[in-house]
Amino acid sequence: MDLVITRASISFLLLAAIAAAQGPGGPGGPGGPGGGGQGDGVWRRNAFYGESQTFDSCVGHQPQNGEYHYHANPLCLRAQLADNVTVLRTTRTGAVYQESAAPWKPSPILGWAIDGYPIYGPYGYSDSANASSAVKRLKSGFRLRNITARISLPDWSLPNHTGISQQLTTAQYGPDITTLFPLGRYLEDYEWVQSVGDLDVYNGRFEVTPEYPQGTYAYHVTIDDTGTPAFPYILAGQYYGSPTGGRAQTIASDAIDYFNAGANTAPSSSTPQITSWATQNYATRAQAISGYDPSAGASTAWPANAPAGATFNGGVSAAANGDTQRVRYSGSSVYVNANGLASYTMGPWFDPGMTGGVFQNFPANQNYQFQFPRLPAVATSRTSTGGGATGLWVNGVAVFNFIDGSSYSNTSKADSGGGGVTPTAVQLSAASLEQGPLAAGSIAAAFPLFGAALAASTATAPTPDWPVTLGGGTVAVKDSKGVTRQATIYYASPSQVNYRLPVDTATGFGTVTFTANGTSYNANINVAASYPGLFLAAADATASGYVVRVRAGQSTIESITQPISQGPATDQVFLVLYGSGLGSATSATATVGGASATVAYAGAQGTYQGVDQYNILLPRLGSGRVAVVVTAAGRAANTVFLTVQ
Repeated sequence: MDLVITRASISFLLLAAIAAAQGPGGPGGPGGPGGGGQGDGVWRRNAFYGESQTFDSCVGHQPQNGEYHYHANPLCLRAQLADNVTVLRTTRTGAVYQESAAPWKPSPILGWAIDGYPIYGPYGYSDSANASSAVKRLKSGFRLRNITARISLPDWSLPNHTGISQQLTTAQYGPDITTLFPLGRYLEDYEWVQSVGDLDVYNGRFEVTPEYPQGTYAYHVTIDDTGTPAFPYILAGQYYGSPTGGRAQTIASDAIDYFNAGANTAPSSSTPQITSWATQNYATRAQAISGYDPSAGASTAWPANAPAGATFNGGVSAAANGDTQRVRYSGSSVYVNANGLASYTMGPWFDPGMTGGVFQNFPANQNYQFQFPRLPAVATSRTSTGGGATGLWVNGVAVFNFIDGSSYSNTSKADSGGGGVTPTAVQLSAASLEQGPLAAGSIAAAFPLFGAALAASTATAPTPDWPVTLGGGTVAVKDSKGVTRQATIYYASPSQVNYRLPVDTATGFGTVTFTANGTSYNANINVAASYPGLFLAAADATASGYVVRVRAGQSTIESITQPISQGPATDQVFLVLYGSGLGSATSATATVGGASATVAYAGAQGTYQGVDQYNILLPRLGSGRVAVVVTAAGRAANTVFLTVQ
């Protein structure tokens, strides 16, 4: 039996698991008037382009003042409100979501803009005037412009560029369209065309909804058919109504409490501006996961596990409640109090340009007191949305728009302001496909950001003895002690590199340098002695490996992706799982379906460097889909699943 399963030879299942990390990349501050911030203010950088690498799985993040917010599709809120989105799998770094298949329900109200109009999710009636019509995914009317040079502005953006003509002067031109400055980097790279989508230039429409059977103007969150946020994401460059709401310094003396500290203190109301706020979780403590060690789970004070040498802004040291805390109203206004924190788990956040590859900003208690007009009016003179909060989601988290506070500077020939946008690479465990610490000796998958090219050509190592140069590219790892070592590479292409961290890499904060075509790109990492991960056989986190059944002294190999028969009590059924990141750990424990399971072997797979193998004796279970959790060095690996019968 030991000869069969202790060090099993590599199989097509393992090769498929390693290749699963060879797919498309992707995990990606307030400005002045018009949102230009610094720079020339003409070619304003798209926040979804420049900041998406810092979003958590909920698609939220925060600036240095800790104001947690969304620039695009608020996934976790939509999941809470059952807005046609389901969880595909749950990881140590948050849930992986997918859009539900049709038939869909109309989206609920997700938030309110400060002009008093509601913000709905992506789904509405196909006939905006007919509540009996089919529900569809509403499409934005924006698309990328068909331009070869940035020498003019699109029509929709002109009100955001006071004093600037549509045909620009040479000094106002944007950068050439290249891999470093691709179309989509700037807001002005998009145009609005009436025939393209369902929504107007403000990203809304007048429509009937379940909450407004007589009709209302409403904005919509927009996504494409894959669920990816679609420009302009929420609100476009201007408010449809008059933005008379916002931070409230005073409350009308005749304001009535509708909800306060868990009690509905006023008669029932049918006004959506009053009733739509998410108050059921008002006493739930906000929680966040730190990127320094996501396996530690969520905490009510964060970042709870920041190692020595880490610096950060924001965070909370004492528990704070999430979601909307209080709702009041007068004849003209609705007043909402919230902490700006969600009741669902936020984080973790990553940024390869920051220490340890962790985004250094964390949410803080904002103590919002917001005011919204009860009788919104169509604006006679449009107001630019600018940067910062443009409204509140119904859970009291800030709504931001598509601005990141940076714009192109013709003087410096680069963007000025906003967050850093430097060619670099996002790095994940090639096993779990999660960001976070990487164990010395483990296999990582790197994907480029902002125009980086990680190799000169595409190549796969021809033998298990992986080279240090592949596809014209190299990978060097500098550890916390300042020692640089060359990494071996399994797969290389301009858009992805799978490499192994050297076994003797010191723990702590390090830097990985990718070099190709004479150009180098740096990315920061956090190296751990052990950070186990398991390979996935499918997107739903089905375990990767196989089954060895021992019956009457004879062993047979079976698929792990099919329902596993437990057989008679005399059978011994072993799960052989593959992973990476065991590192210096020499043993592991496991549970299957919540029951303790014997780990007969935990160690190197033996054929492919950096690949771990776990041989787990399947305990007697009921039938169904069960979770497998492997723990090593006190850290639980990502959860994988199998089906038993």
